[in-house]
Amino acid sequence: MNLQTPWGYTITDTVAMEPMLTETEFNVLTANKYAGDTRIAPNIDAACAAIRNWCGWHVYPAQSCQLTERLLAGNGRVKRAGDDILIQLPATFVSAVSSVTIDGVLFDDFDIASNGILRLFDVGWMTRRTQISVCYTAGLPDGMMDGIRELIAGRVNHALAQPYGVQSESAGGVSITYSASWAASASASALPDDNKDVLAPFKVRGVF
Repeated sequence: MNLQTPWGYTITDTVAMEPMLTETEFNVLTANKYAGDTRIAPNIDAACAAIRNWCGWHVYPAQSCQLTERLLAGNGRVKRAGDDILIQLPATFVSAVSSVTIDGVLFDDFDIASNGILRLFDVGWMTRRTQISVCYTAGLPDGMMDGIRELIAGRVNHALAQPYGVQSESAGGVSITYSASWAASASASALPDDNKDVLAPFKVRGVF
């Protein structure tokens, strides 16, 4: 399977890009408060998509990926640094780089940093048309997903707590009116600043 992602690289794994939180996990985290609610699955999908888009890569699970770029001057994900080439891979957790090719020729003198920057050492002359392709594995392991899963459950819970279009509710002598800001952030795909703070370590750096 080759899946072209919105973030500029291809997932080449045979494993589907599964949701970061399952409906069963959501029900456990929320003590079955919404068990059976048909809105759970689409809201999980919306929250997962928002997180992936804000972070700039698929985040989870670990996938085989391929990035193909041309050498550009001052922008893009590839740039020259003296005799070396720097490549900003679109991931913050790269567990392996299986191959690097330059115009179809294998290149094996490289190193990968924890922030996703790949350095190719002592690369010869290249033109702007030179094409570099990197095959790598990236994605957070289950052990690093607890905080993100709690965040997703919180977004979905927040979305389900207010029926769409309802600005106020009353029961008996109790009446609740939702503020405009609360209603605006009720969507599972809305990521408030405190959510972004939690996700900041997993956000891909900007291009060069």
